[in-house]
Amino acid sequence: MKKYGLVLLSVVLLLGLLSACGGNGKNNNGAAKANKENANNTPSAEVAAESKEPVELEMSVWGSDAQVALYDELAEEYNKLHPNVTVKTTVIPWADYQQKLAIMAATKTSPDIVWISERMIPQFMNGGQLLDISSVKEDAAYAFDDIIPSTLTAFEKDGKLYGIPFSTPPQVVFYNKNLFEANGLKSPMQLYEEGNWTYDEMVKASEAISKPQEGVYGVKFIQNSSNWSDNLIPLIWAMGGEIFNEDTTQFAMNTPETAKAINLFKGLLDKKAHPSIGEQLTFDTGKLGMAFENVTRTSAYRDKVDFEWDIAPLPEGDHGVKMPIGFGGYSIFKDAEYPEEALEYLKFISNKENAAKVAEFFVPQRESVLYSDEYLNKFPFPTVETMKVAAYDRLAKGTIRPSHPNWVKIDEQVTLNLDAILLGSTTTEQALKNMEDSINPLLK
Repeated sequence: MKKYGLVLLSVVLLLGLLSACGGNGKNNNGAAKANKENANNTPSAEVAAESKEPVELEMSVWGSDAQVALYDELAEEYNKLHPNVTVKTTVIPWADYQQKLAIMAATKTSPDIVWISERMIPQFMNGGQLLDISSVKEDAAYAFDDIIPSTLTAFEKDGKLYGIPFSTPPQVVFYNKNLFEANGLKSPMQLYEEGNWTYDEMVKASEAISKPQEGVYGVKFIQNSSNWSDNLIPLIWAMGGEIFNEDTTQFAMNTPETAKAINLFKGLLDKKAHPSIGEQLTFDTGKLGMAFENVTRTSAYRDKVDFEWDIAPLPEGDHGVKMPIGFGGYSIFKDAEYPEEALEYLKFISNKENAAKVAEFFVPQRESVLYSDEYLNKFPFPTVETMKVAAYDRLAKGTIRPSHPNWVKIDEQVTLNLDAILLGSTTTEQALKNMEDSINPLLK
């Protein structure tokens, strides 16, 4: 930014020199006024007046090769519009991402723009390490109001905005039509249309489909205890439980409602209607009646699955259904070397046109893209109507999965005690009490 200031100072001195060399003072004043007005009318006056000095931005991601290739293409397009700006995409493996980002932020070596998830943002936002980008709301060309409000809540604090989502995949139930028909069962979507798609019905169907001696199971909720939050949270919510109180100052899972949710899951395991924890069994094998997964898995299953399948909404519990939303978003660190340029690039990759391109891999955050004919009709299956009912129409009422700056430690305690429940070494009630005792101090 020091270089930026020198360039602007040079421009000011040059204008002063030209004024001193003569000419009509009135005309010069008029030109200066016009220049000022034009500068103020641009999305970013500083960026519009940028020098041709090279600017290299860095963006960190955890994506696949195909996703990185897409972002490299966007960077090339941006470079054509802004020849002095280049963008380097740096891949950090998901398993190491948050820890490495924290180290880079602490040592002021972080990338200019970062992918960030709902689990990460409290740590960096509460630590005051993210740049307030609220100015995007005032940029008419950016169309901020097009972004689905429920996808923004995790990025907002004290009236300020610290990021823009690019992926907001809702959860759905994938189901194997062949296994349901072979067992004379109504499908989840049929039950939904009748108003009877509940967790109780899900359990009945799971038990009817399961033939563990043949390696066939009725349902798969989670891969292992360490990712319990992916699918146990919506079950806990559906039964009336919560993870934290409203301001995340108290652990709230030690309740009969949460105990009921966990016991429902444990019952599926005990009756062998769910694969054992850690068993590598995926929906595309044809040996699962149902799988609770993000809707983005539809793209993978279209190519891999050789049996009849479809998707349905999450079932209802005693307290209805509450759609969990995970997300990936773009944020900028305060210590970015080129914050203004980084913000302009963030706006570029998340505008309507490029949100549509990114939607090749992710559920879009913009309503105009999500409900566009191009996006909805891109694939013939699942049908547009099914996708709307099972996923997209629920997105507006979705809730970001709960998190906390100490989430990693909280997650460890929940996983430890959940393992004890599933292994039968303690009761659900005692494990929830143990969680409460160990986690509450982490929330202070």
